[in-house]
Amino acid sequence: MDQRAQTVFSAYKFLSRVAKCRGGVVAVVIHRNMALPSRELVFRQPPQRECALEGGKSWSHGLSAGPLRHSKMRLGFALGAAVALATLSSAHTVFTTLFIDDVNQGDGTCVRMPKDPNTCTDPVESLTSQDMACGRDGETAVKFSCPAPAGAKLTFEFREWANLEQPGAIDASHKGPCAVYLKPMGSMATDAAAGPGWFKIWDAGYDAAAGRWCTEQLIANNGLLSVALPAGVPTGYYLVRPELLALQEAENGDPQFYVGCAQLFIQGQQTAATALRVPAAMQATIPGDVAARDPSVTFNIYAKPLALPYTVPGPRPFAPQDAAARRRHLGGGSSRGGRRDAGAAQTEGAVPAGCLLKNANWCGAEVPAYTDEAGCWAASDDCYKQQAACYDAAPPTGSKGCDKWGTKCDAIQAACGDGRWVGPPGKGQKLGDVEAPVPGPIPPVAAQAQGG
Repeated sequence: MDQRAQTVFSAYKFLSRVAKCRGGVVAVVIHRNMALPSRELVFRQPPQRECALEGGKSWSHGLSAGPLRHSKMRLGFALGAAVALATLSSAHTVFTTLFIDDVNQGDGTCVRMPKDPNTCTDPVESLTSQDMACGRDGETAVKFSCPAPAGAKLTFEFREWANLEQPGAIDASHKGPCAVYLKPMGSMATDAAAGPGWFKIWDAGYDAAAGRWCTEQLIANNGLLSVALPAGVPTGYYLVRPELLALQEAENGDPQFYVGCAQLFIQGQQTAATALRVPAAMQATIPGDVAARDPSVTFNIYAKPLALPYTVPGPRPFAPQDAAARRRHLGGGSSRGGRRDAGAAQTEGAVPAGCLLKNANWCGAEVPAYTDEAGCWAASDDCYKQQAACYDAAPPTGSKGCDKWGTKCDAIQAACGDGRWVGPPGKGQKLGDVEAPVPGPIPPVAAQAQGG
């Protein structure tokens, strides 16, 4: 490796240790015919994204953070145009958005997501971490659980940038399998995500016929992955857990898991036996279902030829049978599908009917009615307090809904200032949620893979 290439490579290695702001672009600037510190780094970040560095320094809201001088070593050579760019391509990903039967539930709605936007796209740090269940902050329940009928189509959206500051699902170098798990929950607020009770409903690894990994198909589908809820899932509350595994560093002992969870209330079919019965061999305890030396997480994706077949981590997928299939299996009964369990209604986690605007798992409620000046200003204060709560609750997907709620508050405040003290204006009117554009056509339900 020549001196120029070595310099860029050294800078890249240094940046991989220093930069904790994922997805940023780092310029390695070497001035022509000037003696400068060996690495003068300019962190270029899109607006509104904070970049934290070693030494406690951080910058935000700017395109250029200025130089960070790391070494006193001098350089004195030119690189033609005088500037060499090296991109720190962490290119990670995060599950942000759930679709049920092709209906967008809203960015972050029902989704347990890491709270720190700077690290939300990072992989799970350890295979033995509690974060293997639902990711960082995944033990904390969110306010809403999305209703879905058994047999519904679920679509999961993965993004390199949670708030879509830049497009992309996951870098093409991050090749590996995908899987989707379910876990029944007695209470979203108190039951642990980590631990026993999980079972896999779908997975896909390497498609030998197509010559590509599941993550490559995910990229082709613009970060969208669709699977079917088994028709025989009984009514109740569940966590659904999409999982990606990137194997680009697996041979070096660094498999990268990207996991997240959404909260569901599944309305299943009324059956004689409502308890979910998962065969022991198909149950999973997370963490614990994957070990560091398992072939599935040490697989060399660069080998030629690949050591196929590839086995996806975890147990084989399990699909609970619906009532009709169960009767057919027992040799009798009607072939018609069972009816919905109308007696089991969702009692927690539903979006309230009085929600005027939703941002992720926050809802804005109408302010109290008023007929005098004091009541008007009190309503204005109430509205802005709700907006502050919206910003506080906003996940890394963003707070555009909070901004829109502010227009309602501004209208109330303006009315108070103008002496219009009967209100609020537009009482009870829905503001309409702010939805990010869907990155592409929602793909059909993925077939269950039959192995590599």
